[in-house]
Amino acid sequence: MTPPTPAPSRTHPATLRWVLLGALAVFALFLVACDDDDDPGGTATATQGTASPTPTEGDEDPDGTPTGPSGADAFTTPEPGEGPRSGGEIGQPASEDDIAAIDIDVVPGGAGLPEGSGTVAEGADVYATNCARCHGPSGTEGGIGPQIVGEEGPWEPGKTITIGSYWPYAETVYDYIRRAMPFDSPGSLTDDEVYAVVAWLLAEEGIIEEDAELNAETLPAVEMPNRNNFLPCWPDECRPDVP
Repeated sequence: MTPPTPAPSRTHPATLRWVLLGALAVFALFLVACDDDDDPGGTATATQGTASPTPTEGDEDPDGTPTGPSGADAFTTPEPGEGPRSGGEIGQPASEDDIAAIDIDVVPGGAGLPEGSGTVAEGADVYATNCARCHGPSGTEGGIGPQIVGEEGPWEPGKTITIGSYWPYAETVYDYIRRAMPFDSPGSLTDDEVYAVVAWLLAEEGIIEEDAELNAETLPAVEMPNRNNFLPCWPDECRPDVP
């Protein structure tokens, strides 16, 4: 009869735990020995337990360089004209040409309008080339940008906000388009092109005639339908009934 095969021996969990702890202890001793080899004289400052004295004002570093003030005294406010940003070290003064290039605001009444002119017919081409891709072929469709024509003013709740229904001044239509449109290349239109596209937009809204031409004299004369819905006063003066 064949004798039974003995069952494989198993290491008790407690025994395995002690073996692992012993291995970790040996590894730790090895690291200490390596550290001693790097500092054979036993002079490693990390094990000395002695802190270096804190330098005070008037002391010298080992190389003989005087130390500066410490603590709150180390942070002082420079006098006017001192410091890293004084004396024009960063940037440069803006020239008159630099300022003129961005000083292009146009306000109600026409102040700031440039020379030049544009017709409704010319504006149709400007719109198709630069504006239709965002606002739609006729401006009534919208898309990436909002619908901008196709709603009569004055505006009231429930109506779509468009140039004709909401905008109070034709001059600021010019100002906005000149500095901010087209969205992907603002400022790229010439002054004449801005006059022309504003003329086309206003004609589409029925505010000016189809054969109109806009310039610095005729644009301020345009009466926007929603003008009187914008009040040039504080609410307590214009609407005393509103708390």
